[in-house]
Parts: sequence; structure tokens; C-alpha cells
Amino acid sequence: MSISLRIERKSGGEPIEFVKGEIIGFTYNNNSSIKLSAKSPNLAHSLHIQSKIPLHSLPSVIDNADNSNMLYTWATTEYKPDTEDYYRKCNIQIVRNENTIRDITFTHAYVDKYQEQIDTSKEILEFELVLKQKEDQLGKIQYSPQVEPKRTG
Repeated sequence: MSISLRIERKSGGEPIEFVKGEIIGFTYNNNSSIKLSAKSPNLAHSLHIQSKIPLHSLPSVIDNADNSNMLYTWATTEYKPDTEDYYRKCNIQIVRNENTIRDITFTHAYVDKYQEQIDTSKEILEFELVLKQKEDQLGKIQYSPQVEPKRTG
């Protein structure tokens, strides 16, 4: 089984990608009810991602360069209304035996939590990333395969 993550900026440029088995854990949380009448005003959809990356595979920071294709840089970006790349398109795909079993895209994702730890003895960086979809864009989350709610009656 493999998990891949792709994060794209609205302004283009190089995406942030983890495709070589670096994602070691994934959780999708949805705290809303299927029944419209039961929905609370505090809906939340989130992606929780854990990763281990060899330090040698991390891009170096170059002075005066556009380092916005680095996860750390995006995670530490302060929200400003005119910041074009604060919200990004994030796709996570889970593949087992060459079959995609989950494909979720947050069209307007932002970093809710980012935590990293470096183990110099093993030369790896471990991180936990929690992404959420912008509240007024919840209807634009894309799921595949699309699951139809069960009807009761």
C-alpha cells in the first residue's frame, strides 16, 4: 500500500509532493452528520498526515529564493487576506495493489497544525500535518470513489 500527497499553489510553480513511501500514516476526520437537519454550524473536515523523510531528500533553503514549495514554509505562512498561496489544493491518494482505494482533494486547504522532529542519529525528519478545508468551501471537497449516503425509510 502507498500513500501520496500533492500540494499545489494557486499561483503555479513546483508542487510539494510526497510519493516515494514517505507518508506513513493518514487519517481523515469529518465531524458532520449526514442528516442536513442535524448539521452543526461548526463543520470540520481534516486530513491528518504523518511522515518520515530522509534528511538528504529535503530541499535546501537558498537566500533570496522562492522557497514556497517547501512544506515548512507553507506551514509557517501567516494568514493575510491578500496572500494568494495561503490556501492550496491538496490531494491525498491511497493505492493498494495498483488500485486507488481513496482519493481526496481539499481545494482550499490550509495548515491547521504542523509539527516536526529531526532525529540526527537516523538522519530523518518526522512530521505531523493537519490540513483543513476553508469553511465556506466545504462543498468543494472531492472524494473518489464517491460514496452515496444510505437511505433509511
